[in-house]
Amino acid sequence: MSPEETLIALGFTETEALTYCELLRAGPSTGYKIAQAIGKAQANTYKTLATLVQKGAVIDDGGEPRLFRAISPDPLIRSLEARLSEQTATARAALSTLETRLPEDRLYQLRSVDQIWARCEDMIDNAREIILFDCFPAIEDRIAPALTRAAQRGVAVHGVVYEDRPDHSRGYNTIRSRAAESILARWPGAEIRLVVDASQHLMALVSHGSEKILHGLWSESVYLSVTQHYALSAEIRLHNLPQETAFPPQLSIAGTHPPGLRQLLSQSPDDSQ
Repeated sequence: MSPEETLIALGFTETEALTYCELLRAGPSTGYKIAQAIGKAQANTYKTLATLVQKGAVIDDGGEPRLFRAISPDPLIRSLEARLSEQTATARAALSTLETRLPEDRLYQLRSVDQIWARCEDMIDNAREIILFDCFPAIEDRIAPALTRAAQRGVAVHGVVYEDRPDHSRGYNTIRSRAAESILARWPGAEIRLVVDASQHLMALVSHGSEKILHGLWSESVYLSVTQHYALSAEIRLHNLPQETAFPPQLSIAGTHPPGLRQLLSQSPDDSQ
């Protein structure tokens, strides 16, 4: 990608990108010389220079003839980052007023790896009480920061993993699969199963390089999410035997009820049993 193309990707017009890059290469110059160098009409070039001055990408000396100079790339990029951060925060606040959060008894297909990561992080970051998961090492690496954040704010996080790591490297509870080597060797891709609050769940299989999605499903169906929650709970308990027999109350249907099961049973949000 050329320098001009990188600026176009950041919202510059073609003429703005050509003008800024030409000023970086040639140094301070007049509008006439810039127009000649980039092959654009002089009137359009002067309009572009005025826009770039407003954006803070170019300065001029105010003399006669006027000389224009590009500011250095580092302060320009910092300014663009600050502006983008402000714009995204404004957009997030405005769009959130439009969203209707009503659970649906539907299964949605996820069509890209980026959708998998975005959906996983959204689920984890909005978890209230409990997260259960089963995922391969490459996927765990990708979502581990979000899982750690959830555990730090008091969410119970339990999962099946496929490689050993020092306890201090994980901020959440894991048990290693008893069949880790066989599964990693034979499975056709990297898998994740994620259930949050027994209220929504995600299942996905991506290629071993994580560049292509093979299968991907997400649902807010409470019934399906409750069944997935207790299926994962049973697996965690199974992999944990016979080392432990005392399990967290969230891993038994006779113990603490997660939000989804409370909803399914039509209990009040404050009733945990």
